[in-house]
Amino acid sequence: MTSVQPFEATDFFSLNAVNLDTFTENFPIEFYLEYLILWPSLMFKSIEMTSPLHGSEEYEISGYMMGKTEGKGQDWHAHITAVTISPRFRRISLASMLCDTLKTITDNSPHNVNFIDLFVKCNNQLAISLYEKLGYSVYRRVVGYYNSQTDPIPSRSTKPNDLKDAFDMRHGMERDQGKSLRADGRKHNCLPMDIRF
Repeated sequence: MTSVQPFEATDFFSLNAVNLDTFTENFPIEFYLEYLILWPSLMFKSIEMTSPLHGSEEYEISGYMMGKTEGKGQDWHAHITAVTISPRFRRISLASMLCDTLKTITDNSPHNVNFIDLFVKCNNQLAISLYEKLGYSVYRRVVGYYNSQTDPIPSRSTKPNDLKDAFDMRHGMERDQGKSLRADGRKHNCLPMDIRF
């Protein structure tokens, strides 16, 4: 049975099973702690009850969400920094549940965001399909978003590279009235330094 609970600092000791995966972004511990301190209600985990040992119930973290709020005015939004599911618990809609939980939290007071956004590699078709099913659409392509330090500095005229580029995907809330969405978002390119809120 799955439940969603607030993330706690001691949970960092239990994330190896979730984070050891090629599709999972890993961050320095201080990055996780920053989110836990600044946006504690937007960092939560899904847990699965496991077989009790010695009469006590035990649980396993099956996934987690790292979110934040940022921007001003029309650009006030929630951002999904990471939604990660352990390989053992994939294909049972946990990512959808975590995304829906973030939407419910941020669509209400005190957050009342206009939209939620996220960045996903252009070649990660599985994740793109998931987000589209949840109501997200591509707002723009960020050329060179996943470049390494040894990659050349990208330009808008750079040929698309699905391994290095990201789609900025957005889900507008009702209060946004479609202002933060584009039907032709895949045709709009920008550079990482153009992303400011």
